[in-house]
Amino acid sequence: MGSNSTCMRLKTLNLNKNNIDYRGAEYLSKNTTWIRLRRLNLNNNSIGEVGAEYLSKNATWHDLLTLDLESNDIGDKGTEYLSRNETWIHLRTLNLRGNDITEKGAEHLGKNTT
Repeated sequence: MGSNSTCMRLKTLNLNKNNIDYRGAEYLSKNTTWIRLRRLNLNNNSIGEVGAEYLSKNATWHDLLTLDLESNDIGDKGTEYLSRNETWIHLRTLNLRGNDITEKGAEHLGKNTT
């Protein structure tokens, strides 16, 4: 089997503490191969609200169960973007600890109906 079939079977990706910024989040968000991805750990990077916007546009990760974005400076605007995603219908755990999120960010998340 080639590397494409290996990537298609990927279920867990841990990229914590890797200095990934919004550009890295953009590259990740455009992935269309990881159709079975269930756990994505991006904690302690520098994704920011722009990176959160890119991630929120991902339309491939239908099986995503856990998304860890702890300590990424996402803020309220980033939570607004994340709350708009309609693909992650199986998401069970979303870690946003340490992102300077206020009541406004909580309001955005609370309005998500997916």
